[in-house]
Amino acid sequence: MEKGQVSIEAILIVGVAVILLISFTNLAWERFYLAREVGEAGEARMVGEFLAEAINNVYTNGKGFAIYLDPTVMNYTRLGDASRIEGTGIALPIRINTSGRTIVISKNMSKTGGGIWNTTVPIIPANVSVASPLPPYYNETTVRNNGTHVVIYANSGNIGVL
Repeated sequence: MEKGQVSIEAILIVGVAVILLISFTNLAWERFYLAREVGEAGEARMVGEFLAEAINNVYTNGKGFAIYLDPTVMNYTRLGDASRIEGTGIALPIRINTSGRTIVISKNMSKTGGGIWNTTVPIIPANVSVASPLPPYYNETTVRNNGTHVVIYANSGNIGVL
């Protein structure tokens, strides 16, 4: 009888240890996902800041002034890849709200228990529009002051204007 009793106690101890190990592993993965999502949200905020800075500089420098934002700055591929991972990533396109004079960027953080994360970056002009890029003169993404509007030459799938 004692032999069987020791075996049951050993099975219970091993079972509890397995349950604890699985719980700690799940907790570690959730923290990993949260850290990754916070990093991606920061990356999206930086893209919004770069775009806002370009819009404001082009606007204040007047007609004919243009700034080209190369792919290392406006990394749509990285942000787009992130949005394909279930529950993570940036909800592209980046939206420019002309009436509110802001750039709006959203991120879904529901996978780690959060909601939709929104950030807004203020811009100076209200007269902003998006046009298709026209290489070789205006590569994606080029921000140009045409005298009446700040025109962003970019794919409308990446940047939208409300």
